[in-house]
Amino acid sequence: MARIVYDGKFHCGGSLLTKDYILTAAHCVKKLRKSKIRVIFGDHDQKITSESNAIQRAVASIIKHRNFNPDTYNYDIALLKLRKPIVFSKIIKPICLPRFNYDPSGRIGTVVGWGRTSEGGDLPAIINQVKVPIMSIMECRNQKYKSTRITSTMLCAGRTNMDSCQGDSGGPLILSNGVKYFIVGIVSWGVGCGREGYPGVYTRVSKFIPWIKSNLKNTCLCS
Repeated sequence: MARIVYDGKFHCGGSLLTKDYILTAAHCVKKLRKSKIRVIFGDHDQKITSESNAIQRAVASIIKHRNFNPDTYNYDIALLKLRKPIVFSKIIKPICLPRFNYDPSGRIGTVVGWGRTSEGGDLPAIINQVKVPIMSIMECRNQKYKSTRITSTMLCAGRTNMDSCQGDSGGPLILSNGVKYFIVGIVSWGVGCGREGYPGVYTRVSKFIPWIKSNLKNTCLCS
């Protein structure tokens, strides 16, 4: 899990894919100047500036999906290339990618982030996680969202009072197979937090494996 800071303030979450690249949401970086972005790794508590394991990196380039729609949040995916590579450690490790078109519906995922722990609440200092059931596209379209809003590049997860929230954007929805951790979703959008009938909506990472790989040419990925 990475923390994206803009102009000195916490902005969004992200996930380390390789020693050089972070995966996040396009809406997190749509109007940012790369010179003002810092990515911080290995800090559990964002109020402590002296955490010995924390590493900071500047950003060399922002790669947004060219089909990203800021009105509908379709294709809400982006990569940040770090100016200097990260050295992996016990605390700082890359997350694995699912196989192309993998469908995680029916599984229980984990959302990790520094987002609010309740709608309208304060941003916590310490990273939190919440377990959320992942829905099929049909289940999600049968919720209170307009069904056409939920596209095949999105997935829904959560139930009443169990959801991602403001500040979690760009962070991962994770599954584990007992050995590795896989990112199946990127926190994208929703109505409120934990509201009945409005699960969190995520970018469906498995739809974007070819896009990710084409932008990370010749890079070793965990999959």
